[in-house]
Amino acid sequence: MATEDTTGDRLGQTTALRIQQLKGQLFEVALVAATLVGIVSLLALFAQISNDAFQPGTASPSWFLVYFGTLVAPTAAFTLYARRRPAVRETNAVTFAAVFGGLLLSFVTYAVVDALSPYDVFLYAYFASLPPVLVVAYDRTKDDWAYTGPLVPVSILVGIGLAALVDGPISGPLGIAAEWIMYFGLVTVPVALLVAWLTASRRDRRAGAVAGGAVAAGGFAVAVASIVTGANASLFVVLFSAFVVPTGYVVARSVRTNPEGRVGVAGPFVPIGGTLLGAAVVSRFGIENPDTFLTPTLLLESWDGLTASNAGVYPQIVGSIIIVGFMAVLAFPVGIGAAIYLEEYAPDTGLRGRLATLLEVNISNLAGVPSVVYGLLGLALFRRTLGFGTGVVVSAAGTLGLLILPIVIVSTQEALRSVPDDLRQGSYGMGASRWQTLREVVLPEAIPGTLTGTILALARAIGETAPLVIIAVATTKYSPPSGLFSSATALPLQIFAASANAKPEFRHGVVPAAAVVLLILMLLMNATAIVIRNKYARET
Repeated sequence: MATEDTTGDRLGQTTALRIQQLKGQLFEVALVAATLVGIVSLLALFAQISNDAFQPGTASPSWFLVYFGTLVAPTAAFTLYARRRPAVRETNAVTFAAVFGGLLLSFVTYAVVDALSPYDVFLYAYFASLPPVLVVAYDRTKDDWAYTGPLVPVSILVGIGLAALVDGPISGPLGIAAEWIMYFGLVTVPVALLVAWLTASRRDRRAGAVAGGAVAAGGFAVAVASIVTGANASLFVVLFSAFVVPTGYVVARSVRTNPEGRVGVAGPFVPIGGTLLGAAVVSRFGIENPDTFLTPTLLLESWDGLTASNAGVYPQIVGSIIIVGFMAVLAFPVGIGAAIYLEEYAPDTGLRGRLATLLEVNISNLAGVPSVVYGLLGLALFRRTLGFGTGVVVSAAGTLGLLILPIVIVSTQEALRSVPDDLRQGSYGMGASRWQTLREVVLPEAIPGTLTGTILALARAIGETAPLVIIAVATTKYSPPSGLFSSATALPLQIFAASANAKPEFRHGVVPAAAVVLLILMLLMNATAIVIRNKYARET
């Protein structure tokens, strides 16, 4: 009898175990199916938008054959070759980041500085950078870094305040200088100093001085050659400093340190060369191109609400970059600082502990508040209370900053919690203070998780429309913002306005093309944060 009971128990346990396994397998299948449905839906949406933006059906079959032979096939072959060789793949990835990152940085820097006035940016940038340099230099002489962290942001604010005080007296004499000199000081000089420091750290100070001097001399030569030929000296100085120099440095270092993968430096130039060769063949033989709306006119011109082929979103692109950039400057230090206080300094008990718990609960709830509510908050704070103008950059950036602040705080808190306490205790055991432990141990470990929150916050902010409508940001402007207190517009608002245009070519051509530009802009910003996050993740 006992044997029968034991056998029955074993059969029951086996049946229950199989049921549990079946449930797990069914749950896994459901997750995979849900993921596939989501991916397929997004791909279908992107395919429809891209089809309306690029109009591939209007191109001749020869156009597809040309670009398949010059772009698709060579790029696919090189990618397959690199994937099978780890050394080549590594060099290829680094060179890709340098080339396209340098191009992106060059054009964004030039567009933003040109919109805000190179003279004002030069003045504020140098006054903001000089005090922290002096603080770090003083601490190096004393070999005491205890107060460096708190003093650096304070010194930056002091420098900005000094720049505001001397703006009037200095702006006049500064305006006499040529515009390219401002770009030379803003971009070429920092790049030359960076190259000098990197070279000196790997070789010696003399080699560093020679390398930095060569970069500065090259920037000056590019400016002189541009002036002689009648080209835009400012643009070419930026391209040389932020694209040519970093790309050359990365390529030379990759070839020297990774001889087995030196072929990988050709990776980014294969699609670039294929695109240029295909365009030359198409132009030479008069092959019919697609009747696309994603043209240089869309990217470089102002808006035209009457003719779709003349519609441009350049002011909207620059406005979005400036608004999101200033939003990051406002929100990220505050959000990361609040998270650090709540996780590392706030007590767990007593009145202050209960207050910290109440703040954490409310911050978590604020992360799910609709964006329209933040628009009303921005309207009340920046327009009614502070009296800022209608739709200015500060109001738009501040409103979006309030929108993403809970996301930044919550994600940074989770990243700080993920750092093992053993690392903290080990640092304390070696005699480090709380600030030294936070700076040298906790924050480096938490950076990947913090940047993940940054990616989510940027992705949400750059596509927001409702808060900007509430605070009366203009839907259409014909010039980029000229300052933080000037009127601005953003790309999502222009897409929203153009979607109501009576002409179908706007609704089914310009709107999808502008949406593709917005998507690319968001992906580029996210890709930058992902590259930085992965770099820190590998180092830690």
